[in-house]
Amino acid sequence: MGIVKSTWLSDHLKTLSLSDEHKQYLKKRGVDQNSSISFYTWNRMKHSSPCDKFNSSFGNNGFKLQDLLVFPIYSPRNELIGIEAQKRLDDGSKRVFQYRTDSSKWNPFILNANRAFNSLWNGCDIWLVEGVYDLIALEKVLPSCDTVISTMRAGMDQITVDMLTRYKNKTSTIYIAYDNDETGSKKASWLKSNFLKNGMNCEIWKYRGSDPNDVWVKGGEKLLRKYF
Repeated sequence: MGIVKSTWLSDHLKTLSLSDEHKQYLKKRGVDQNSSISFYTWNRMKHSSPCDKFNSSFGNNGFKLQDLLVFPIYSPRNELIGIEAQKRLDDGSKRVFQYRTDSSKWNPFILNANRAFNSLWNGCDIWLVEGVYDLIALEKVLPSCDTVISTMRAGMDQITVDMLTRYKNKTSTIYIAYDNDETGSKKASWLKSNFLKNGMNCEIWKYRGSDPNDVWVKGGEKLLRKYF
């Protein structure tokens, strides 16, 4: 089977908007008009998807994602390579679903990939966090030339590590601000070792709080600037 281009998904995202419920939720998490990530409320497609993998996971018109909060993931060249969908549960936790296009196999699967490589090219810094809302929070208080990227989990695949180090610059540093838990600490240590081995300046950023968005929720930009 040949490669299925993602234009069908890009076209569908253009038809989506945000529900009032999701608008209120995102506002509480710090999302505003200056945030670099776009969010949508999923609505089933009018026509079937041409991708068997998508159909198998979410139904041929995406009905299994109905009313979920979604955001797109782009390659360094701004090609859509996937989406993440989130379902909030009654206990406050969430379930996460991802769809990756064929192009994701050879692209870094991170948020803000295009901005990240521009920052490295211009000698600016990269801040690495886990979740999308950590990204939203931290980019509020950093210099505009720096970029926050989210791996959407703790850890990074070797493709992404290799591509970032390919753009290494003597004046650029990658700061890792993963969650302050055991998994985040282990992954941060592994990434630092890997980046340093490849000649990239890298530091693990020490801060108080469980994660950057938790700091913002508790004290806004003032507390975030104090802790970071």
